[in-house]
Amino acid sequence: MENFFITLKSQFSFSNIIEILVITFLIYKILMWIRGTQAEQVGKGLIMVLFLIPFSSWLGFTTLNYILNIVVTWAVILIVVVFQPELRSALEQLGNNKLFDRMFKSSGERKIYNSVQEIVKATVEMSDERIGALMVFPVNTGLKDIESTGIKLNADISTELLENIFTPNRPLHDGAVIIDLWSGKVKTAGCLLPLTDRKTLNSSLGTRHRAGIGISEKSDAVVLIVSEETGIISVAEKGVLRRGFSGDELIELLSERFIDIDKDNDDDALEEEDIDDTKVFDVTEGEIDDEDNDQ
Repeated sequence: MENFFITLKSQFSFSNIIEILVITFLIYKILMWIRGTQAEQVGKGLIMVLFLIPFSSWLGFTTLNYILNIVVTWAVILIVVVFQPELRSALEQLGNNKLFDRMFKSSGERKIYNSVQEIVKATVEMSDERIGALMVFPVNTGLKDIESTGIKLNADISTELLENIFTPNRPLHDGAVIIDLWSGKVKTAGCLLPLTDRKTLNSSLGTRHRAGIGISEKSDAVVLIVSEETGIISVAEKGVLRRGFSGDELIELLSERFIDIDKDNDDDALEEEDIDDTKVFDVTEGEIDDEDNDQ
C-alpha cells in the first residue's frame, strides 16, 4: 500500500492538478453552452460513440471499432458545420468577457442589479399606465423551445425597450418576453407560453396569468406579470402566484433570486418560509378583480 501511494504521488504534480481543473472548467462551460440546444442531443450521441470505441476494441469487434473511429473523425467536421451558430455564440461570449463577469462575482452582481433596476422601472411605469406585460427570467432550465416561438432580439436590457415592446397595438405586445439576467439580454419577444393545465384553476384568471403559471410549472423561471385591467404586479414561481408587488419589493425578490443566493442551490430558492403569505393568491379558489384575456 505504501508503494502504491509513493507511485501515485510520483505521477501527479501541481501542474497536473492545475491542468485537470482547467480541463474540467472547459468541459463544464461547453456543457452549459450546449444545454437546451440541438447540440445537446448530438453531444449525448457523441459521448455514446466515444464509449463504444474502447468497448468494441475490448470485445474484439475490429470492423465496428474501425467504423466508429471514422465516425468520430468526421463528426468533428460535421459538428463545426451544423452547429456553427452555437459555436459563434460561444466565441461571442468570450469576446464580450461574459465568462469574466461570472468569475468575478462583484462585476456580475453589479451588472445584474443594474438590469433589475431597468426592468423594475419599466414594470412600475407599465403598471401605472395599465399596460399588460409578461416577462420570463430563466434560472437554470433552458427555454430554447419557447424562444423559437418568438422574435429573436438579443438586445441589451433597458426600460425603453421593454415599454416599447408591450405598448398596445405593437406587433409583439401580446406575447411573452424572455430575459436572460445572467447575460443582461432581452433574448426574444412575442413568445407563446404553455398554459397551465390545472382543471380547477380560478376562472377569474386570464390568459396572461395562466401562461405565467404554466411556464413556472414547467421550468425554474421567475415570471413577472402586469395586469392590463388593474395594473397589479404579480410573480409566478413553481406554480405559485403572488400578487401586489411594489417596485422595491420586486427589486428585492429578483436580487434574491439572481444575486444573493448560490446558483448551485437555485432549486431550493422558493422554500416555504420565503413566501410572503399576504401575497399568495389561491389559483383554485376566490375571485380577483381583473380579467386578462391577452397573453
